[in-house]
Amino acid sequence: MKRILIVNLKRFGDIFQTQHLVDSLRRDKPGVQVDLLCYQEMVRAAKVLCGVREVNTIDRKKVVSYYKNNIYSDGLALNELQQTLDFVKQNDYDQVLNYSNDKVSTFICSYLVGRADQALGISFTSRQTLNYSSSYSVVLNDIVTQTNFTPYSFNDLAHHICDTTYTCDFQRERVKSNKAHDKTARNNLNRLRSSKSEDISGVSIIGFQLFASAKEKEIPEETLIETIKLVLEDERMVPIILLAPNPQEREKANRLNQRFNNRLVSVEADFIALPSVLKNIDLVVTPDTAIKHLSDLVNTPVVEVSLGPSPLFKQGSVNPNSIIISRPANLRTFKSQSIVSEQEIEKNKELKGSLLFDVIKHQLIEDASGFNSENMNGFCLYRPTKVVDGVTYFPIAGEYDGVFEAKRTLSRSIIQKVFKGVIDENLIEAAYQQIGRRNIQAAIEEEKHALSILTKELLSTLRGLIQTRENKNKAPVFIEALEKLLSHCFDNNLAAIHALNFRAKIESLNSSSLEANFKEVEGLLYELKDYLQSSLYVFKRCEDIGHSIKTPSTRPASIRENTL
Repeated sequence: MKRILIVNLKRFGDIFQTQHLVDSLRRDKPGVQVDLLCYQEMVRAAKVLCGVREVNTIDRKKVVSYYKNNIYSDGLALNELQQTLDFVKQNDYDQVLNYSNDKVSTFICSYLVGRADQALGISFTSRQTLNYSSSYSVVLNDIVTQTNFTPYSFNDLAHHICDTTYTCDFQRERVKSNKAHDKTARNNLNRLRSSKSEDISGVSIIGFQLFASAKEKEIPEETLIETIKLVLEDERMVPIILLAPNPQEREKANRLNQRFNNRLVSVEADFIALPSVLKNIDLVVTPDTAIKHLSDLVNTPVVEVSLGPSPLFKQGSVNPNSIIISRPANLRTFKSQSIVSEQEIEKNKELKGSLLFDVIKHQLIEDASGFNSENMNGFCLYRPTKVVDGVTYFPIAGEYDGVFEAKRTLSRSIIQKVFKGVIDENLIEAAYQQIGRRNIQAAIEEEKHALSILTKELLSTLRGLIQTRENKNKAPVFIEALEKLLSHCFDNNLAAIHALNFRAKIESLNSSSLEANFKEVEGLLYELKDYLQSSLYVFKRCEDIGHSIKTPSTRPASIRENTL
């Protein structure tokens, strides 16, 4: 029986998101046992996951207190950590997955594994270089984190690294919930529905989440108030406030409720009771929080408001019935700084409650009209869409840069071709329907030019390498050419994907002799040449698919192309 340990040292939402991978592993690898290693403070979330056999924890607060307190030796912190890891190591796992992909989890995974093939994701070699278990580990560590196009989400990449595929399966129970809590939530929420109509089947309950992990991610308070007013006035909807059991959230909920003469119902629930609530409401309106991921697991649609440094397509809702409200992807910034945060908070106030209400109606009411473009105010709506190797996101309304969106699709197709040898042609056809032929063609033309520049740098580097192997005095020529080639890692185009992939492999060379390193670099340069050819194939195939679509699609009037 195979045993897999998932090391996830991130936040509550990341712990919930792990459930998708657990489901897929149990589906594709019958009999597999999945354990989890997380921080002690995250165990409340881990305990509601289904299919996780054992949850191991690291007491981070204890380790840090030993390390930072001058009274104690740093050895006490190391001893505390090692005792935990040695206990985990006794389980003799067949594979250990570095899910969180940060430096701490990479060191821990490297310590836990006994063989290189046990480590999934990235780990450290004995020389402190990175070991990538698969090409998708490079995408996770070097490409998704450094390009603007976000070809894959973290969830999709975790699946690829484990050689499985996410399929949006909502048939099986995915989170644990107490039956008594389920019944209580259902009865109480139905009483709320009956306050609007005797026919409770025609009344929807919308849960509003107030807090996010940072102020610049939160939905502005006035926007919430405007939205809730509109919901209250609609006979088919009932708003409730979702909050965690802590004083800060209670204070904000009470302040908000005073604006409505205390008419709003607040539902306070921890992670044990929260699934029962989410299963019995119709829609959740939330910023980037754990509730989004938990709602996905119980198949409750979400209106995700992605503001501030939220990771957007890296960790967005995966439910195809959800909608994400965001600034256009090409205008998003993801670095949180104190000065930027204040600017972001002010800019977030441009989000209109009328837009949120439009989206809520669109999600809940079958005869709801389209989105009012006057409410968009520089925002864009994205829809999660199931594709053959996971979930992607298409713009469905608002203002966006069509060429940039086309490049996001092309980036995914390029990685599919490079690492799998085939591309998802249905994805390309969907892109033509959603983004339009003109934008895709413009993106291809721009990327062909960028590809030609990188190809010239590649040929120059190859020439310099050959000359250096014949005459060591030519080494400076090769080094200069290699530096120019690697500088394309920072370009804002799809060619940077190949440059980043090449750089990752260069930095993880393990050969001990100069001659062996030269030979490996030469092999990587020729591999890069093949990858550039793969990009050209993708562009050509995309153009062919576009030509085969005889009649351009009629797109919703609310969508504007290239208006930025």
